[in-house]
Formats: sequence, structure tokens, C-alpha cells
Amino acid sequence: MDETTRGFLAQAIRDALTSSGIDYNEGYIDSLISKVDNDVLQAHLASQDGNTEESPLRTTDSALQTPPASPHRGRGSYRILNALKRNYGNLAGAEPRKRRKRPVSKRSEKCGDKSPSDRIADEPIEVECQNITQQPNNDHVKGAHLLDLPVDSSSSYQADSAYTLKAMSSILFECARVNFAIALYGHRTSRIPTTTKPENIRKYVDEISEFDYETAVDVIRRDNALATGKGLQNRYNETIFWKIILKGAALIDHSKLPAAKGPADGFTMAEKAATKKFMEDAGYGLGAENQRQCRIFWKNLFQMREAGIDKVLYYRTKEFDSYCKGYPKTSRIPLVDVVMKWETQHRPHIEQLETRALRLAKGDPMRLSDLENPQVVERLKVHESTWNNAKNEWAFTSEEESFKEKGLQAFSPEVICAPYDNQLASECGIDKSAFTFLLPKDGSSLFVCSIVPVREGDFLGIFAGKIRLSENRKTTHGIRGPIDNLWLDYSQVTGTLNQMLVSEPGGSANVRLQWDVIQDDIGTDSCTSWRVSVKATKPIMPFDPLVRAAAQREQYVLHSSSENAKRGFLEFCEAD
Repeated sequence: MDETTRGFLAQAIRDALTSSGIDYNEGYIDSLISKVDNDVLQAHLASQDGNTEESPLRTTDSALQTPPASPHRGRGSYRILNALKRNYGNLAGAEPRKRRKRPVSKRSEKCGDKSPSDRIADEPIEVECQNITQQPNNDHVKGAHLLDLPVDSSSSYQADSAYTLKAMSSILFECARVNFAIALYGHRTSRIPTTTKPENIRKYVDEISEFDYETAVDVIRRDNALATGKGLQNRYNETIFWKIILKGAALIDHSKLPAAKGPADGFTMAEKAATKKFMEDAGYGLGAENQRQCRIFWKNLFQMREAGIDKVLYYRTKEFDSYCKGYPKTSRIPLVDVVMKWETQHRPHIEQLETRALRLAKGDPMRLSDLENPQVVERLKVHESTWNNAKNEWAFTSEEESFKEKGLQAFSPEVICAPYDNQLASECGIDKSAFTFLLPKDGSSLFVCSIVPVREGDFLGIFAGKIRLSENRKTTHGIRGPIDNLWLDYSQVTGTLNQMLVSEPGGSANVRLQWDVIQDDIGTDSCTSWRVSVKATKPIMPFDPLVRAAAQREQYVLHSSSENAKRGFLEFCEAD
């Protein structure tokens, strides 16, 4: 098993143990991988029938290897043996070794038990392990440039899209969640007890229970926002732990420290002693493995901070931590360089998410802040009065009244949905509208994409336009509705998703426009209208352009023009 496969398998085991809530250490994972390595080798040798070439599944440069069991040492054992690398090519021309039958006990005959060596010979281990010895196939990942990393021949772990996407996407989700909560409620004065006395906490909760519904919900949201901010602070504090530990190491008398044992691991005895003292004083577990992991992790976080990595560390998540802790030590690309690449590529997007949250909390459902992006200003010339990412309004009151006369009985329950709340993130996890961005395509144009992975059926936002109930549908700016004479007119109003790429009618697309009936109860009145949602029709990788199929040929021609793109595809737009 080569080093690339070993790293890939090790991370898969970490994820499985973590998701199951099982504590583990790296030594345990190494032992599992070595057992698989040994089992695959034994099966390979048993099936070669005299072919003595070295198995390609055998690691050639790993320090931890498990040689095949011999009759004289560890027969039938799964112990990890630190032996020298063997060259099986020296066995060329040798006769296949005959298996020596072992006497079978009565108990084994009765129960059908087999020795470990017999199980290795009988079970199709090589076939079962084929998947973990193959390189990850990322050819289908069109959005792999999300983390455009150089490939390291010694390990593909840091360049594997599954792990990098999971880590970086979790940070973007955390940024949206945190900023929205804090922007809406974090600025309000809190009455949370500043002590941990049980009587004060109970008294505070009793007070909340006596509030009316609206007040109680408002207090709970405010307290949750403050707790979110506190958690953010606690995690960010860890980026300076190593700096504090180094100060403690400087105070230690080196002459009183024991001599270092074992291979060098990059830490001095003073640093190890200072780490243990810090963890003891700060209330962390003092297990040997926990100390080792904390030393490595805190030092990495501090080095990232010193290198100028800020946004990624500020919103770091458990997925990011898992990525860092599992990063191969043998990689030629330092972990700091990998994360710096993430920081460079995603810092503008994180800052835009922060701005969206702040502006939304102050009352910007149209998301006019998107038009303030310098890259957008250079390429899109539209007035704020024509920009609406919030909802689809009726063009004329008379047509709205005509629609109301039809009533909801004309529509199936499947198309009726709740009003869009314009929040940055949805609890159900299918609202990706917060992560739909306008990005520069070249020196003069824009394209629309999601900066996080999208699944089929995910909601990406609203296609801007005004609802019409009229026979005179526009061929270039009209989107047909689900009932006769109902259509969307986007000639006077535009938005982010209106700028997406357009294919010919019936052409290739990864999103569709879906008409939803909106029913909103306002007091005693019921308000019914439409929303034209943009839904994904297939999985979409980050930074892959969103593409819809044109309603008719004339519309495709309109969207093929760079001049019309600069005007936001509006019929009337203020002069540049």
C-alpha cells in the first residue's frame, strides 16, 4: 500500500470513528491500516501461484510495515512488526512454498473455526480491498479549481476534493450562520447572568418563562446569538495558545528536564513540558495522545495566524480541524501553504457574506450590496431601482385582482409553499441562495455560480421580474407560467440570477425555473401570489456557472449579447 493510499484510508477511518462518536488515537489507526496491508499482501502471495514479483499493493516507503508471518516468528499473529523492507524479487525462480497443515482441534471441527493464516488463504481479501487501493477519481469534479492546489506525488490528501470541499464549505456555511445571527440579535443588550451560580441561572430562566411569546422568542434569539459569538471567540483564542506555551517554555529550567527519547518529532522537551503544564492549568485532558495532538494542532494554528491567515481561522469548524489533524506529515506541501491558498481564494467571498448579513439585518432584502462590489460595478450598469432579489411583485394591480378571482382551488397543493424569508441560511439545508455570487468571467463580463456544493433540488434564489396575467407575453423577456396567460416579465427588473448563462431552448442546463404559489397570512387576510424560484436540476460543484435553458430562440439571442449583459438584460436601463 503506497503512502497516497495509506493517507486516503487513514482519513476515511478517522471520519467513520468520529461520526460514530468513538475516541481514537493515531497509533490505533496505524495498526488497522497495517493489518489491511498485511492481509492484502498475504492474499496476493497466495494467489500468485509462483509469480514472485512484488505486489503493487505493498507500501515501498512507509516506516510502518507488517511482513508476512513466517513459521518461526508470529505465525498466525496480527502483531505489528517493525521489520526491514523485504525484496520479494529475490525469490525469483523459487518453488512455491507448500502449506503445512496444522492439526485441527475437536473444538475447531465442531465450531468450524479457522486459524488466522487459514482465513487469509480462504477469504477473498484482495477483492474486498480493491476500492481502498485505488486512487480517488476526481475527473468528474468540474469545480476542483475551488482549491487550485499543486499535486503532491507523496500524498493526494490535501488535493482530494472530497476533503477540501468539506472543510472549506463548512467554513462558508459557518460564516453565513454566525454573521446573520449576530447581525440581527448580537448587538442587543443581554441579561444573561455573568456568573455560573445555579440560583442566578434558574432565576433568569424563570423570568423568560413569564414573558409573552414575542418577547420570549426575541430574548432566546438574542441569547443564542451571544452564545454563538462566545463560541467563536473561544475557538479563535486557540490560535494564540502556542504563543502562550512558548512563553511558558522559556521559564523552564532545561537542566531539570529528562533527555529526549525516541525519534525527533519537531518539539523540544521544554515545549512538551510547557504544553502539559498549560493543559493542566487550562483544564484540558492530560492523556499522552491528547497532549501530542494538541501540541501539533495548536502549533499549526499559530503558524497559520503568523502567516496572515485570518478569515479561515475565524470561522474554522470541526471539519476544518479534522482536515488539519489528519494532514500527512510526509506531504511535501506544508499545511500552512494549503490553508493560505484557501484564505487567498475565499477571503473576498467571506467578506461579501459578512456584508450581506450586516446589510440584511439593517433592511436590505433586495441585496443591493451586491451592486457595490467593485468587480460587479465595472461590468454591470443597472440602477438600484431595477434590482430585486427579494420577491416577484405584480406589474399591475388589475392583473393581480384577476388572478385572485381564480382562487387556490385551481392549483395543486404541491406548488403551494411558504413565503421566502430572505435569510442567509435555511435550517433544512436546501437553501443555498446566500452562496449565489456574481463573479467576473473575464475583463468585461460576469457569471453566476454557487461558492458551495449544490445538490439536486436546492433552492438558489429568485429569478427577478414582475408577474403578469396577460395575453401579450414578450418573446425576449417573458417566462411562461403554469396557467394560461400567466408569465414573468423581466424587462424592467433584474437580479443576480437573471445574469446566469443561457443555453438554447432544450439545451444543456443545470438549473430550472419553478413557479411556486405563495400563501401568506397577514392578520386576518390571506395574500396569495407567485414566486419564480431557481432550483438545481443536478449536483453543481462550486464555481461552476449556473445555466438555464432559454424559453425561446429570441431569448437565447438576447443573452448571447455582451452589450445586453452589461445592461442586465433590461429593455430600459439608465445610460452608463
